Amino acid sequence: MFNKSFLPKALFEFVIISDSHYMLDPGGASLEFENRRKQSVRREIALRMAAALAPAFVLHNGDMVQEYPDNSERFYTSMDESLEQMRTCGVEPYYVAGNHDVGDKPDPTAPASHVSRGVLDWYHCQFGNSWYSFDQGDCHFVVLNSQIMNGTLPDAAEQEAWVERDLAEHAKKRLFLLLHMPPYLFDEAESSMGHYDNIANPARTWLLDLVRVYKVEMLLAGHVHFAFFDHLAETRYAVLASPVFTRPGFSCLFAGPAPPERGRDDAAKFGFYLMRVRADKTDIHFIRTAGAEKLLPNREEQLLTRVSGTLPQSPLGLTLSQPLATVAEIPRAWPAAIREKVRNDYPLLTCMEMGVGYVRAPLTDFHDTFQRERLGILRKEGVKLDAVVIFSEELDILEAVHQAPPSIDGLEIQIVETLYPSEKCIEVIKALQEDFGVSVTLSPIICREPTSGKQFPRFRLGYTPQEIPALAQFLAENGIAIDRVICKVNNDESLCDQIGEIAKITPFSHISNVDFSLEFSATNDQTNANRAAEGLLSMAILPGSRIYFEPFSDLDRTMDVTHGLLDTLCNPRPTSRALQALNTVMYSQLPKVSADPIRLKKLNGWKTIQLSTDASTYTLVVHEASAVDSGINIEALVEVGEGESLRIYQLSTLTLQSVNLHEASVYLTPAQTPILVENATIS
Repeated sequence: MFNKSFLPKALFEFVIISDSHYMLDPGGASLEFENRRKQSVRREIALRMAAALAPAFVLHNGDMVQEYPDNSERFYTSMDESLEQMRTCGVEPYYVAGNHDVGDKPDPTAPASHVSRGVLDWYHCQFGNSWYSFDQGDCHFVVLNSQIMNGTLPDAAEQEAWVERDLAEHAKKRLFLLLHMPPYLFDEAESSMGHYDNIANPARTWLLDLVRVYKVEMLLAGHVHFAFFDHLAETRYAVLASPVFTRPGFSCLFAGPAPPERGRDDAAKFGFYLMRVRADKTDIHFIRTAGAEKLLPNREEQLLTRVSGTLPQSPLGLTLSQPLATVAEIPRAWPAAIREKVRNDYPLLTCMEMGVGYVRAPLTDFHDTFQRERLGILRKEGVKLDAVVIFSEELDILEAVHQAPPSIDGLEIQIVETLYPSEKCIEVIKALQEDFGVSVTLSPIICREPTSGKQFPRFRLGYTPQEIPALAQFLAENGIAIDRVICKVNNDESLCDQIGEIAKITPFSHISNVDFSLEFSATNDQTNANRAAEGLLSMAILPGSRIYFEPFSDLDRTMDVTHGLLDTLCNPRPTSRALQALNTVMYSQLPKVSADPIRLKKLNGWKTIQLSTDASTYTLVVHEASAVDSGINIEALVEVGEGESLRIYQLSTLTLQSVNLHEASVYLTPAQTPILVENATIS
């Protein structure tokens, strides 16, 4: 079911599923939300996928059932059926107590009763103690019952004393702390009375103090059915998504209309997690179930991709046309009694999921306390950051950069209405390089260029391939070297031709690298995915260079409407998935391309781009949107040697299959593109 062949070596893996909410069969009864009828089958698919990953162990992070203890008859029946489904799916997890398992936190505004003596005793009899720990190698996992914290049961004090001893005794191990209720969503100072989704003080402060003192590696919580991510000193703090539904209210974070059922059925956000514990870090892989009610066909495997920090050779970059994170106050995020302040972490999490290596953002973002903190988290997760500033003699760029480090890795200086930096700009660049040790990128803003179909002219941000040789000569004559320049690719021309044109004339004596910027101009996802894949594949012929894509999220309220990598609900579009897959396949190791690396072929609207490396031959298959929408046998595009097998990657779905064309034919349709074929040669 899964292909892990591109992932780096791990000490061990574990799976964590949160809020799986087994649902009793409602029959024909009326339901508040119709998608509750699908919860149990969605849960089953997630459990079977978890078992197929063959982890060292599985953790269930609370809320096994939709019922809650107040409804005792249905609750216990539901628990029994839930456990039976677990066993049938081959999953025997470690359990974390959730509010649907033992009761709500001690808040009078909560919709259900606080944990009772009877229910807690039943839980301990059924599952063992609700606070405990275990070891896996050099790692120590601590499970706590968040629902009894701040309560009157003596178990709360008993748990506190126990965990303080346990952490002290295992302080030299790598520590992982798990509980159901998040300590906080937005920040540690947020209110708790009437807040359905956090732990109140004094338990919150007590818990987070322990996290800091013992340098806990990961703090994992659930409950909210939305993903949030933070760094707490040296601790990575994740609030986990659910594989069965999203919580109504939280979709107020996004610019688009609410997902189905008032935000409860945002299926693209459903999933669970594969945690890969490596020698120096734990990689977080979000396994998207997307509300699936059946497994993939046996002939297909789901490709598991690398995350940022494990792809040092990747050229994949993003331009932040919008801020990395936004904040909203959610009105009564059911069943909260107050507005809950929350942060949209989905763009940040998508960067990590795609394995993005580089991000460009305005320098002003690094001066904004909130944006700088979010960008800093991205940097700690392995993404390099370049700040962007428009050059002006009135702006003290050196002082502005001085206020930003150490959170930036480079500075992009944009010069207006000229291709060449002024004498003053050259002085600033030299000071940045010599005094600050900052990598400098140069890019022009060429204004008022006529644009087809637009009343007003637009500007071009970046050099054309034809302008770069003259720039290199100018820099040589003025005795200055530039680390990088930005080349803006033309959407009306072949991307591999434009990138290949630069490859033929590099290296330049005074320009170390040429980076590329591709701005999507279409609202057709397949068109964007095909062009993005062509651009990223072609970067293999220019080691050290980068390609930046924009916009990250859809732009639908501007002069130029276009789709980005994320839609208005911050769910990945096919372009995002295609880049994620191709990034892992091509750049898990730096490919050594052949002397004549790229060949093109066109046939009846189909285009193949072949790239040969020392290890494999890759053929990218795309289809031109303007061509006749007809399928084709793969044999018409590629040929293989006797008995040779192909790996066929359907990039936008992150799936692959191995095929021997002498045993079975493969028919391709335009809707499947972009497709990457490995170990093939052009026919």
